Amino acid sequence: MFSLTFNKDKKRQIVLENFNNSTHRTSLVKLQKLSNFLDVSLCTFSSLNAGCGDTVHLLIQKKGNLIKLVRFASEQQACCLTIAATNILCRWMESKNIELVKTEITQIERMLQGQTYQLNNCPQMEVFQDLPNFPHRIECAGLVLRGIRKIL
Repeated sequence: MFSLTFNKDKKRQIVLENFNNSTHRTSLVKLQKLSNFLDVSLCTFSSLNAGCGDTVHLLIQKKGNLIKLVRFASEQQACCLTIAATNILCRWMESKNIELVKTEITQIERMLQGQTYQLNNCPQMEVFQDLPNFPHRIECAGLVLRGIRKIL
């Protein structure tokens, strides 16, 4: 298992930075306009947890084997962990090979299931390595992973 071993304060800092200063988050109205302009489908994903109202709207523009552009909106319908995970992944995915992204998503899913994993390319997602200890929170990152996998 590869581990950056972020301490608790560093994990909190990374999550809050990606929540409060989401570089790839925009309003749903702007995301819809971008979807129309680029002629790229906008996909909406919601949490599978009955007690959770998290919803994320994803736009992923692909060109050949590369991911060209990634943006998302949540319209305040997603928790801090979901927004942070979505922003970390969206920022990392741009300009990456689609197969590399799929491989890294598999490793992140392994991490969230408490299995042996190796995050070689998107190490910031390791801030969520403790989520298996909080099963009701795994879906916070799982929802965006499912969404990305479905789009790709």
